[in-house]
Amino acid sequence: MPFTSLYATTQELTDAAKALYLLDARPTAAALDAARNRLLDAIRAHSLTKDRLLLQTLRESEDCAHLAMARRTTEQDLEWRQRMLDHFVAWPLRKIHADPHGHRAAAHRMLRLCERRAAHQEQLLLPMAEEALRQRPLAA
Repeated sequence: MPFTSLYATTQELTDAAKALYLLDARPTAAALDAARNRLLDAIRAHSLTKDRLLLQTLRESEDCAHLAMARRTTEQDLEWRQRMLDHFVAWPLRKIHADPHGHRAAAHRMLRLCERRAAHQEQLLLPMAEEALRQRPLAA
């Protein structure tokens, strides 16, 4: 399976989002920074791997549906990453301490968003990429 490393980065991304969600209700600055940095690193690794293995496969396809899905997914992923960064800005440490339940709910929404993106990848993008690989002309 050519997408093994994608599965690993997807799992790490989900685990990092879950760790942020499960963070102590009143975290220390160091714990919050560590959880956020882990999530940012996971986003970076996943994005690079997804682009290199999955989206590039769709972009190289001659099928218009594959090309459109690669473009749409790229746009959605950019919006998704921006929502993650917006979450960090919206929830500085002092606000988390003032409203731990609000932060937990917001972190839960981010976790669910990660899970939905992973499901989209698994259920739609991977089958399309596998189809694109099967449709490639054989090298002469």
